[in-house]
Amino acid sequence: MQRDLAIVIPAYKESFLAAALDSIAAQTCQDFTLYIGDDCSPYDLKSIVDRYRDKIYLVYKRFDINMGGKDLVAQWERCVDMNQGEKWLWLFSDDDVMEPNCVEVFYKYIQQKPNAKLLHYNIKPIDGEGNIIATPTLFPEYLSAKQYLDGKLSIGNDVYISYVVEFIVHRDVFYSTGRFQNYALAWGSDMVSWVKFADAAGGIYTLPNACVRWRSSGLNISTDERPDTVYRKLSSVISYMQWILHFSQKRGYGRPYHYSKFALGEIMRNRKIIGIKNTIMLIKEYWKSIKGYRLKIALDCL
Repeated sequence: MQRDLAIVIPAYKESFLAAALDSIAAQTCQDFTLYIGDDCSPYDLKSIVDRYRDKIYLVYKRFDINMGGKDLVAQWERCVDMNQGEKWLWLFSDDDVMEPNCVEVFYKYIQQKPNAKLLHYNIKPIDGEGNIIATPTLFPEYLSAKQYLDGKLSIGNDVYISYVVEFIVHRDVFYSTGRFQNYALAWGSDMVSWVKFADAAGGIYTLPNACVRWRSSGLNISTDERPDTVYRKLSSVISYMQWILHFSQKRGYGRPYHYSKFALGEIMRNRKIIGIKNTIMLIKEYWKSIKGYRLKIALDCL
């Protein structure tokens, strides 16, 4: 039986894997294939996965080489490439959970709007115990690539918080646009990829009445504030700012000052964590990175 949806989990941690799989096993619609790519984990993930083989239609593969420690996006992509031709790709995680009607809502929505090619669920952040800890701004049903980008960079009144696990992309959009953008630690890779996919897909459509619960566990990169990690994150911010400047100018979005200011603001916000020396180094890197846009940025300030 050919299923239209591939749910993909690049797996490494064991702490919440069972909770993630419980939520997938509880889906009211089971019309999907779950692909689990074990990133040569030191934990016995297979014994956890095996408990779900009679509950979920799944494919499990243990890779011989750990890739996520060196190149997280490459690990995402080799797991996505486990798919068997499904039309839709949903990159999930080994510690987040989906509400029981997520897949059912997805199928109902694409029947109503067959031209939608990039779909999104609103999120509910949870802690390690599964308790909801925040309520981010809800997405409208439709966002253009520019609206999403502006909201992510806090330009304007709407601020959109998103991660990687709450988007489903049509395979044609994913592969035709060059797949995920790759930055160190995958920091910003998801956001830039969604902008790129949204541009190709004609926007982002948020699915109603179902949410993904993203876990702030202290075990993910988002919550890692060690100085060396933060420094690498900020280097990635500078890299993806260059992509955004190029993309936005090519698409006629304008506002180069606002887009570039975001990167500088992130550096200054984290200066106490990384120290004066590293802050100066990053500012120099930032200044060098906007070399081709300095005049446009200056004019945008007028």
